[in-house]
Amino acid sequence: MKSLAIKIKNIIVKIKQSGIKGTFIKISNKIRYGKAVLDEYAEWINNNEPKKKDIEKQKSYISCQNINFEIICKNNEELINSIKQQTYSKYKISNIDKNSEIENIVENSESDYIVFVGDDITLLPFTLYDLVITIEHRDCMLIYSDNDKLIDGKRIKPHFKPGFAKDTILSQNYIGGFIVVKTDFLKTHKEILKDLNKNIIYDIILQISEKTRKIEHIQKILYHETVDNIEIDTEDEKQIIEKHLKRTGLEYENIEDGKFTGQYKINYKIKGNPLVSLVVPNKDYIEDLDKLIKSVEKSTYENYEIVVVENNSENKETFEYYEKISKENEKVRVEKFEINYYNFSAIVNFGVEKAKGEYVILINNDIEIITPNWIEEMLMYTQRPDVGICGAKLYFPDRSIQHAGVTIGIRGLAGHRQREVKEEDFKPDDYINIVQDLSAVTAACFMVKKQLYIDMLGFDEKLAVAFNDVDFCLKVRVDRYLVVYNPFIEAYHYESKSRGEDNKDQEKQKRFAREYEIFVKRWTKVIGKGDPYYNVNYILNTDLPKINYNKIQ
Repeated sequence: MKSLAIKIKNIIVKIKQSGIKGTFIKISNKIRYGKAVLDEYAEWINNNEPKKKDIEKQKSYISCQNINFEIICKNNEELINSIKQQTYSKYKISNIDKNSEIENIVENSESDYIVFVGDDITLLPFTLYDLVITIEHRDCMLIYSDNDKLIDGKRIKPHFKPGFAKDTILSQNYIGGFIVVKTDFLKTHKEILKDLNKNIIYDIILQISEKTRKIEHIQKILYHETVDNIEIDTEDEKQIIEKHLKRTGLEYENIEDGKFTGQYKINYKIKGNPLVSLVVPNKDYIEDLDKLIKSVEKSTYENYEIVVVENNSENKETFEYYEKISKENEKVRVEKFEINYYNFSAIVNFGVEKAKGEYVILINNDIEIITPNWIEEMLMYTQRPDVGICGAKLYFPDRSIQHAGVTIGIRGLAGHRQREVKEEDFKPDDYINIVQDLSAVTAACFMVKKQLYIDMLGFDEKLAVAFNDVDFCLKVRVDRYLVVYNPFIEAYHYESKSRGEDNKDQEKQKRFAREYEIFVKRWTKVIGKGDPYYNVNYILNTDLPKINYNKIQ
């Protein structure tokens, strides 16, 4: 009884410290990474992977394309045994001792696809079968899959990966030690296999990504890692990244180690000293605005201007503040937007029109910048010809996550990733601390080239309040530009966690319904396909493996 009383007392203390919701999140995270997640994963396996009768049935499958594989690997007994148990039997095993042997094997191969398997890996019985099914339906140059760990006979730590993303793979080799490559592609591009680094698979992945977009991700567990902590040669991986950057002509200062081993931060060179315009909509909230401006004044990048878009303020003190701050800080300019109704998209478009900079940062007035070199961090990505938008990591005042990118499909439409989760609860596979390509980022703080903003016709003013930034990001992505989330840009966003939807205001409800309908009609196909950077094996509102996949689907 005493032990129970102590536990209850501890829970009460935690509720007082973090509130009911905060305590629930902490408990959820313990469940997420503790013993309970193992039970959940066992249930996921049961619901998703083929049963014995299905595996037996696979053995009689005849490929309509008569696909055959050549598996290149070191002579590992466990791996060889797992290959011999495959339900699809058209394969050849080629053991290697040195990387230099690979080129000769590929040149002489009569296979359709080469399978590269790293150290400490075993395959599931249906691996080759699933590869065949994918290949028969898609023209793939490179294929990779999800994986887990098999330690002491127990399957743990599923790694459900995102779709292929250039900046994500340069930040961390999330694809891992198992890839499948079309043999003809390798024979056509013989240079790929010359002078490979120690981590041949990472080297091959980056080289292939330079030559094709036909990279397919099978969102299934197709292999096990048989050691809990695979040793990573970070210097070798940095060399591989450097080679890629030089081949692609991306100028950089250096490559730093990231938060976790095997994570990297590339510092790209900034070209010139372009003027950057911060566009800040504001109505009366001068305390928030002053906090933002004072935090921006600490920026290490000096060639910027702050364009405050005045939107129907009512307080005399607001205009007195405008006059004061404009005198104190020559970088601040107030532009009056004269319409008598609220339309965030129209306000932002007006501000961008008034901006003099080559680059524009859309930023809310309730943001407080933490990172002094935040403008440089945005410029180093937005200056790249393949990048359209660069967004930031935003915190609530208690340092829980307010924004770490946007996922299409959360709450049925779009929402912030890992919202309200404490950063210390994340693991390396969560990617929150690495630069990533994503579907969208919030306009509470993002940078875009002014000319690109104009070319995309700015924010859609039919979306007066909701979905305008996500809509803009998706337009940019359709035009083949990347949307980058950069966690090395940190800021507080003083958005109220307790602020609900405007469900008591009928007019606002009607407006939201109209904007919802516009967004859904416009992006039905995109929403239907699912977010390419978000694995289908996660529940969209929790980031946990699906407990009952069939029912959820």
